[in-house]
Amino acid sequence: MKEKENSYDRIIKYTGLFGGVQGIITLITVIRTKLVSIFLGPTGFGINETYNRTLNFVKSTTDLGLSFSAVKKISEYYDAEDKSEVERTICMTRSWGLLTAIFGFFVCFVFSKLLSLWSFDGDKGYTLAFILLSPTIAFSAINGCETAILKGTRKLKQIALIQLITIVATFCISVPLFWRYKLMGLVPSLFLVSFTSTLVTCIYSFKAFPYRITLKKSILSDGFETIRLGIYFTLASFFGAGAFSIIANYLMNYGNAEITGIYSTGYMLVTYLGMFVFSAMEAEYFPRLSTVNSCKEKINSLANSQIQVTSLLLSPMVVAFILFLPIVVIILTTSKFSDSVPMAKFAVLSLATKAMTQPVAYISLAKGDSKTFLLQEFLYDVVLVLSVIIGFRIGGLQFTGIALAIAGLLDWIIVWTITYLRYGFTASTLTFKVFFVQAPLIVSTLLITIFTEGLAYWITGGILLLISTAISIYYLQKHTTFLHTIIEKIKKKLRL
Repeated sequence: MKEKENSYDRIIKYTGLFGGVQGIITLITVIRTKLVSIFLGPTGFGINETYNRTLNFVKSTTDLGLSFSAVKKISEYYDAEDKSEVERTICMTRSWGLLTAIFGFFVCFVFSKLLSLWSFDGDKGYTLAFILLSPTIAFSAINGCETAILKGTRKLKQIALIQLITIVATFCISVPLFWRYKLMGLVPSLFLVSFTSTLVTCIYSFKAFPYRITLKKSILSDGFETIRLGIYFTLASFFGAGAFSIIANYLMNYGNAEITGIYSTGYMLVTYLGMFVFSAMEAEYFPRLSTVNSCKEKINSLANSQIQVTSLLLSPMVVAFILFLPIVVIILTTSKFSDSVPMAKFAVLSLATKAMTQPVAYISLAKGDSKTFLLQEFLYDVVLVLSVIIGFRIGGLQFTGIALAIAGLLDWIIVWTITYLRYGFTASTLTFKVFFVQAPLIVSTLLITIFTEGLAYWITGGILLLISTAISIYYLQKHTTFLHTIIEKIKKKLRL
């Protein structure tokens, strides 16, 4: 029981850490986006987004997914306290990272004209820009590998600090450049931000593990299994990007640009909310899951604990999101995007099921079963595209939100079914209890925001928010010492 309590405490601690960092990042990002849109205008903003999208595509194509897959192997040796293998694996990761960095640089440099033609509808005028941005691909590859090393060796506070420093540096670099040089500041900004981010990561990573690489065949060959897993993860990312593109193109062709923009805004708001809780999973949960991948009981216990804490933390946030969404949309965007509110209210239901799905979906990756993970992602992307298209044809934009909620529910069923049949995963009674206690409160809040207004809206919605929060606090206090520790610290401060 104590071991489980410690697991709960650890999950809450790092979810709170990365959730808090994510909150600061989101706030700075919103401010930066508004300033950038003012300084650059719609055209400049679009060019900036196109640069980022194309560079991310090249990076994802050339880095072989090392930034994710290396975490698994490093974690296994780190947990086993095998120092020599940890150092060997870190050396392998850095060696392959350098090779992929060089490869990515040359791909961007050599194909810069093609990237310009492809990204800007046949305009080769951005060839020089992509040549100048080629080093950012190398920076990103190195940055990803060094971050994987920090994740695998549980340097989570350093990762959170790096994220904070990076977003502040991004703001301080890009905003003055855009203000002073307008469109001419785009390329220097992207270059300097990428370099600074990599530099900060390397400072912390090199301090923990001095830099060492090798081109020995014996060490490089050890990376083939890691690369294979990374390639499958990259393919899964392509499927996700492809699904998003198909949906955007469909809404553009059968709707218009305004509908596509409103859908993207609602989807973005829901995604931002999920980041507060899910941002810690890749950094903290996946490395720990990788270390117990051969033990069915430990995997079940860890996954169930993660699901329970995630659901308890996320449920009051979903209730509050539904309740305050009309105000949030106006604050973060403008009144022109108010049509995204009905869509986002339904779409946010998908986060409740994602809390049940995501921890289980990582099991196949932790076991190195990349084909199963790819299958799960592919099935979800197919379900997502079909759901949104059918939903839009039936009832327009609002029904796309319902479609996202249905897709999330079906994804839950698919992932749990596959993971049960393949690995014997089973959910505990407490896992189901937590979900089915909070789910009616979330649905009730949604119904209240649809059928009531004015004073009744705020009173009933506020009551449901208090109930949801109280239930989460009750379970967290019952199964963890984290809240007790916080209360004791507050009491100690007050005595002073």
